[in-house]
Amino acid sequence: MSALPRFLVLDTALMSMLLTPAFAGGAYSGANGHGAALPDCAAPSVRRTIASADTEYREAIAIKTIDLIGQTGFTQDNPSPLAHRYCRARAYLSNGRQHPVYYMIEERAGFVWLSWNTETCLPGYDRWHVHDGQCRVVRR
Repeated sequence: MSALPRFLVLDTALMSMLLTPAFAGGAYSGANGHGAALPDCAAPSVRRTIASADTEYREAIAIKTIDLIGQTGFTQDNPSPLAHRYCRARAYLSNGRQHPVYYMIEERAGFVWLSWNTETCLPGYDRWHVHDGQCRVVRR
């Protein structure tokens, strides 16, 4: 077999793996599976993501840790078929202050739509209004 057909077979196999809607072991189910397996607001993986959130627009304020975590909403099929979990917590910031933090866990927002992702906002620190003035984009 020449190099080109071998490459095409490998390319096709790789693409079929990437476009599969679920991770091995069923840890994440894809869109339109209804009952999407988004992690809870307090899941350790979500907490790590929140703590490592991009701080460029927050004047270099970093989130050290969060507590008092709760879900404030969940949407699916309204109008998007993708699930969104809305959460609120208390953040302990690098400047020593405590501040509310809002975040949204989005289905299929990770690398090549294979995983979830979060959008995080601290009201008053979003000077570029990336998530609107008071974080309305990630609040419910």
